[in-house]
Amino acid sequence: MKRMLAIALFMATFMFGGDWQTAWAGPVMGKGTESEKTLTDLPDKKPVKCVGLVNMSNGMVLPKGKVTACIKHFYVHKDGLYNGGDKKTGNYNGKFDRVNQAVNLTAKVGLFDRFEARVMVPFWDKKVKRKTGNPPSHTNTENVSGLGDVVIMGRYAVMTERQGDWMNLAVGAGLKMPTGDSDKKNPPPFSTLHEYMGPGAQLGTGSWDPKFEIGATKFAGRSRFDTHFMYTLPGDGAHGSRKGNQFKYNFGYGYALNRLFDLEIELNGVDQASHWYDHSSTINTGGHTIFVTPGVHWKIAEKCHLSLGVPIVVYRRLNGESATPDISSKYGLGEDFQVVTRLGFSF
Repeated sequence: MKRMLAIALFMATFMFGGDWQTAWAGPVMGKGTESEKTLTDLPDKKPVKCVGLVNMSNGMVLPKGKVTACIKHFYVHKDGLYNGGDKKTGNYNGKFDRVNQAVNLTAKVGLFDRFEARVMVPFWDKKVKRKTGNPPSHTNTENVSGLGDVVIMGRYAVMTERQGDWMNLAVGAGLKMPTGDSDKKNPPPFSTLHEYMGPGAQLGTGSWDPKFEIGATKFAGRSRFDTHFMYTLPGDGAHGSRKGNQFKYNFGYGYALNRLFDLEIELNGVDQASHWYDHSSTINTGGHTIFVTPGVHWKIAEKCHLSLGVPIVVYRRLNGESATPDISSKYGLGEDFQVVTRLGFSF
């Protein structure tokens, strides 16, 4: 009977990943024994959770004293002209190709109970190509790169799961400051209409822009559900320009496959009002775009993760206007997809 019990214990230990010594250890009778050391060295049993989604914010607020930081890179190539949702295939004067890249450095710190502060510092590299003439042909390529407009925000946790609430709910407000250069001029012949490039092409807008947000997050085992809304009210900028009001809305779901990888899916909407040049509204900026963003997170270590998301356009209605002759038409410039990467750290 004893031999059969020994064989059964050995097989169970082998099948479930233990060792023969641990199976025979029995209850720990005192401190400092070899059996107790083996048991306390068992793998960490913390729950497996999904990290934050890559292309949106959430409803989380850091606990007091906690610090996080991330480096996020955006790549956007706009090479299609649209009037509403219709793509235009003719040859038109004006911009026809744009590549925007940004590296955002973000740091967050829990200052008080239920309150955090964060700062976002962007570095831009923007390139736009334009045509002129009859028939239109490529005339020039303009490039600007450097520091953009820094954003500071505060966020308060109305509800937090850490303190027993059934979900996380946060509200916040902040300000975009005019730290980026806004003095890039148009070259001839485009300077005839507007001396300075529009606010969307500059490193900064020259304006102080209030921002307001509300976000929610709910964890359910390995799943997380996120919702976030952000509204920006730009002020009057440099050289009679002004960016249009912007409303961003986001819904996301993430799932932790294991301790190393998460998968996610997001719905990201951007409703952008037209910009102003020289105190008047433009007819081919702004519009409404919706993206679906699949993504993956690699949890490199407990306090470090790398994420990749690809926002794909599923709906667009960009501002534009037809004219006679057709080469004088003004249409909005749009992309088919973006690429977002993020490297995050916690301290």
